[in-house]
Amino acid sequence: MTTDELNETVLSGEIVDGPPPQPAPTTSGNDPGAHRGADSPNGDVESPFLNLFDPDAPHPGAVAVLRRSDMPSRPPRTQPSGRPPVQQKAVPPVSAPPAQPIRSEPTGDTRVAAVRVPAEGVPAKKDQPQPPAKRDQRGRHAPPETRPARPPRRTAGPLPPKPKPEKVRSAAVELALTEIAGHLTFTAHAVTAWYWVPEVRWAFRPDPEREALIDAIAEQYAGLAGFRLHVRRTSRPFPAAEWARQIDRLTPRPLAAVGGATSWADHLVAAQRHLVGSNHAEGRTYLGVTFARRSLGDSFSGRLLRAFGKGSTLSERSKLERSVEQFDEVLGAFGMRGRRASAEELEWLLYRSVALCMDPPSQIGAVGHGQWEVGDLLALTEQIERYRAPYGSSVKLVNRLTGEEKHVAVLTVGRMEPLDIPERHEPWLHFHERLPYPMELSSRIDILGQSDSFRNLEQRLRMIRSQQLDYLEHGMDAPPELERLAKRALVIGDEMTTGLPVDSARAHGWHRLAVAGATREECLERVRKIVQLYSREMRIALQHPKQQEQLVREFIPGEPIANSGYLRRMPVKLLAAALPQAASTVGDHRGDLIGRTAGTSRRPVFLDLHFPMEVRERSGLGVFVAEPGGGKSTLLGALGYLAARRGVRVTLLDPSGPLARLTSMPELRPHSRVINLTGSEQGTLAPYALIPTPSREEFPAGLDGDREFDIAVSNARAERRMLVQDIASMLVPPQVAREATTATLLRHAVRTIPAEETSTLDDVVACLRGLDQGEGRELANLLLDTAEMPLALLFFGAPPAGLLGSDAALTVITMAGLRLPDLKIEREYWSAEEALALPMLHTAHRLAVRRCYSGDMHQRKLVGLDEAHFMEGWRSGRSFLVRLARDSRKWNLAALVASQNPKDILGLDVQNLVSTVFVGRIAEDTEIASEALRLLRVPTDVGYEAVLAGLSAADGGSSARLGYREFVVRDVDGRVQKIRVDVSYVEGLLSALDTTPLGDPVAVPGTPPAR
Repeated sequence: MTTDELNETVLSGEIVDGPPPQPAPTTSGNDPGAHRGADSPNGDVESPFLNLFDPDAPHPGAVAVLRRSDMPSRPPRTQPSGRPPVQQKAVPPVSAPPAQPIRSEPTGDTRVAAVRVPAEGVPAKKDQPQPPAKRDQRGRHAPPETRPARPPRRTAGPLPPKPKPEKVRSAAVELALTEIAGHLTFTAHAVTAWYWVPEVRWAFRPDPEREALIDAIAEQYAGLAGFRLHVRRTSRPFPAAEWARQIDRLTPRPLAAVGGATSWADHLVAAQRHLVGSNHAEGRTYLGVTFARRSLGDSFSGRLLRAFGKGSTLSERSKLERSVEQFDEVLGAFGMRGRRASAEELEWLLYRSVALCMDPPSQIGAVGHGQWEVGDLLALTEQIERYRAPYGSSVKLVNRLTGEEKHVAVLTVGRMEPLDIPERHEPWLHFHERLPYPMELSSRIDILGQSDSFRNLEQRLRMIRSQQLDYLEHGMDAPPELERLAKRALVIGDEMTTGLPVDSARAHGWHRLAVAGATREECLERVRKIVQLYSREMRIALQHPKQQEQLVREFIPGEPIANSGYLRRMPVKLLAAALPQAASTVGDHRGDLIGRTAGTSRRPVFLDLHFPMEVRERSGLGVFVAEPGGGKSTLLGALGYLAARRGVRVTLLDPSGPLARLTSMPELRPHSRVINLTGSEQGTLAPYALIPTPSREEFPAGLDGDREFDIAVSNARAERRMLVQDIASMLVPPQVAREATTATLLRHAVRTIPAEETSTLDDVVACLRGLDQGEGRELANLLLDTAEMPLALLFFGAPPAGLLGSDAALTVITMAGLRLPDLKIEREYWSAEEALALPMLHTAHRLAVRRCYSGDMHQRKLVGLDEAHFMEGWRSGRSFLVRLARDSRKWNLAALVASQNPKDILGLDVQNLVSTVFVGRIAEDTEIASEALRLLRVPTDVGYEAVLAGLSAADGGSSARLGYREFVVRDVDGRVQKIRVDVSYVEGLLSALDTTPLGDPVAVPGTPPAR
């Protein structure tokens, strides 16, 4: 068949699928597979259902359909054949068709038209005129119609019903969001870009730094003029299990378990339970910028693509990316320092917004690509059921999987008084975090630029003038408030037209606060407390409006605003001063749990004393300053206990002796040792042996290493001579020590004796007795007179073997029963015991540090030195503290020094080497408080002295003892916060550390009884 013939065949309705058609023979009407002829209406259509719709059928329910045969058809072409035509036999006339057609399946090729052949021996009827031949559109004669023979009627059952197409119910998504792509959320009409805003430090920060921070954030808000913002402050329960795994990983060799005592695993479990029971949470701040109203084409394309399971178009996303890059530049600068929210962070925000204040599921963040389609959004909503009363004051949320139930009430910010931030008030959207339960914050804000703000101001001014004219027309005096408002509007208008863009920008917003409770009564009680707190402290009226269900939905990204009530209009600087991302964070997340923050928020405080050396590469010197009873010894002992549990080699010097009770705790008893200097052997405090000789392995190889080693050896010898000279001066009467000849003779004798570890104080006495001068022999006799006292024998002779070679995890050095002198009293009035206590304290500090210098340099070590203020008045003591601060990083030594006066540390000029500072209560002397603030690097004379005086303040109306101690802490990263020490999760520790005389153990709620 040629191309033209094929085209004509297609146009005429014929179907060609094989060899050329041949003339079809006529068949009997009894044959169920008989073909329809070309004169049949459906002769050119291949379908087994054509007999069901025969127009000639007498069935009243027959339906006529449009057939292809209605179109003019080209007669079939015949091709010559080499064989003679087959003669057909005569066929008798067929009977009339049955009353109802019988459906039969065709057996032959019904696509070939049958040719009518007259039967032999049957004459044509002449009394019946033949109808004229039909013509097709081309003017050709169509073949005459011949009705095919009908097969006999067969009994058939009813036809099966036609199956209906299955209908899949669409997902009942309860959110306005239609898609999430990365950090972008799509609704039917808008697109929002979400950013994660890091927390910033606010407490104990100088006011100039605070003002600079507020100004920077205000400029960023002004740069977003014309856009709607959604600020969300949420919280995340502290990951106690993750912290426990981390500290266990950082503790390769914990203290071996003791039968019947708390093991290392039990210790971690108790700490985790304490964290979970304290409701500690981490704050998270998000900022959403609605920056694009989707065009009609984008909305239609998105709706069409969602029908096929796809999201927004690539062209729309590329167009949005250009705008997002501008937001990245504005929000990433100093101030907010925002970055694009990750997939896990945005998923967390969505879940916390739907399940307001409820516990999060464990599978959040399992998929990290960040693509959410409409059907995927069900994962956020179908687990949470909401129940509300028509005029209820709260909304009940129920997790249908876990059964958790929360009652949530939403408060809104009402009228506000002018706030003086940062001088007098705290950030007004951060103030609620000081309460012991987490809350949620949502702010919808419209940033108005200069033109919009000025237009709004002019409208307000016209309203004021109109009211004044109304009063004037009625002959009445206008209220003076109208004139004041008009003048204020003129001043603001002048600032807007002549000032910077940040001065003219305004923020119109709705600020909501969600409070939750396990029951409706608990929720409403918390609402009452927070309303009173804001009214009393911040002078802000919090309102509890109706339509709580709509207000709860307003926290969800993409949802509309519940109502237009309680709209707050303010400059962008006041909005920037709200500072919801302010935080009270201090310490690190890899150390031991020592308490919680006690400032404007409640966060757990962890402290790893080796974090400054191993991570920050800083000095390991930590300073404790507080007046007597401020909690220095208790905190020092608690840190020593926690370090010993982790396998750190700990040495504590406690002159008064209570810390020795730590060695009696069951888990520490086999690994502890107590050295009581008042009952030790002769030579225990031999001054020459207290300063170790440097080892060559401690220095690098090569000539430079040799030079450093020689210098270190020379410094050690010079330090020994200085220490021996100071100890000898302390052992003689003060009148003799002040004479010039005494210092000359001692210097000569010390220079004569080799400054090695094997030398003794007896060698110095022998050298003095061998001098020709009488003053030398007299000085030697005075030293021998002192040596007759039992305590003085500690300085004479060689040290006993194995004194410092113990591998005990905890060593406590005490001087139990020894009375320490009062440094405010002259030495002439000291008793003999007090006179000996001074050199014993000097040498005891050396002994504690001497143990830390033995062994591996990289091994973790901790030394705690109490009563360090006795060291400051002597040359050897000052050099000792300076060397301790400088060598702590190299020796991986955490050195904790406790003193009652911060001047002792400031006078050494080592404050740049101090990594951690703890300042307790200092209420008696404001000068000492100012020095402590200098140690904290906090501004003085701005009111922080009163903060130090109010630490650990007991209730004057109660006779009960205070069960906690508070400190102001500065960590290695420079963050300063007020904390409350809480180690009650360790069984029996508070009882062992209780230094209050004749008192029962501290009764702290939740503390298990001591063993």
